[in-house]
Amino acid sequence: MSQRFNIEEIPLVNLFVATDKQRRLRLSSDIIALYDLRNGNRVTLGYDHTAQVIALRLASSASDPTAANVDKRGYVSAAHFYRKTQIPQEARRYVFIADQDGWLLFEAE
Repeated sequence: MSQRFNIEEIPLVNLFVATDKQRRLRLSSDIIALYDLRNGNRVTLGYDHTAQVIALRLASSASDPTAANVDKRGYVSAAHFYRKTQIPQEARRYVFIADQDGWLLFEAE
């Protein structure tokens, strides 16, 4: 076969984190399904200041005091996260760019 094809990868899930003016993070429904967050699981948040990348992973336990609760709509109340990272309190979408050491990494569009 001598014909070459330009194959474009088509992701079957849409992983993103959205920020808003109320200092919340909204997780995509695919992240909620991936981590089974409707069943009381919690997430741990991280941030890389140099790359300006939000990091997210499933908390190590449901009783982890540093982990965040996710409400039934997929929101995380993250006032402390905003203060610590100094990211702007604005509506912005961060899209999935990589998986590193168990963290999902998201970069602003």
